[in-house]
Amino acid sequence: MQNIKKTIESFLLNFCPKLYLGLTRAQDSNERYLFGLEMIKRRHNKKVSISVLDVGCGSGNFFAYLNDYFSGLKYQGIDFNINKIALKKFDKSNFDIIEKDLRKDWFFGEHDFVWCSETIEHIMDDQLFFKKLSKSIKKNGHILLTTPFLGCITEVSKKFPIHAYVSEVENGDHVRQGYSENQLEDLANKNELILEDTFFITECDDFRVKNLFKINNGIYCYLFNILYFLKILRYKKFISKHDINKMHFDKNKFYCIGAVFKKAD
Repeated sequence: MQNIKKTIESFLLNFCPKLYLGLTRAQDSNERYLFGLEMIKRRHNKKVSISVLDVGCGSGNFFAYLNDYFSGLKYQGIDFNINKIALKKFDKSNFDIIEKDLRKDWFFGEHDFVWCSETIEHIMDDQLFFKKLSKSIKKNGHILLTTPFLGCITEVSKKFPIHAYVSEVENGDHVRQGYSENQLEDLANKNELILEDTFFITECDDFRVKNLFKINNGIYCYLFNILYFLKILRYKKFISKHDINKMHFDKNKFYCIGAVFKKAD
């Protein structure tokens, strides 16, 4: 039975990856993947070879979004969670995942893009961690980073205190609530990078925040995704800092913040 399930999943991941993941995975994850894909599409020709390092890759789902668009993709994922890595499901020559403790020394060459989504908030020494990210991109290369947005977390934790929880040790939980725009600018300046743009990702209302953990798992996840896919539930996936000011959106309604950093030539 497990082999049949894996065969079906492999087929769907190869032929309709975004639709399959969009219906079976948490929407906040898919919204971040769509953000990452869009940022790379804006900066790279789909027919030109591209190397992407995915730091904190889990089971490598971001590969499905990239490989569906870029014909010359080379994907390298790294993660320290062996249970997630055991779920590796893409049997492709341009896909690889390596187990590595992200808190220790690591270097896997320079890449066109480094994708690091919802990982840095788990690392105590985020300055050292970000320095490793910056060393992993080529000149004119980019780091795409997403993390919880501190402005949103501060607001939602007033009603739902569970979102304010942080761990005092690195045990897989968040060790900080999130990051502000100024903190991301500080990371750029300390590593001589250009902060090209800032985005706000995953629009939330009280319903979505209150049920975030429930709708990210099991039958509730599928139901939410179907309603989301049919546009019965309407949320903004991501919006740039420029547009959020121009269109008068409340940035504190977006659960995550995304940043695009560039290494100057």
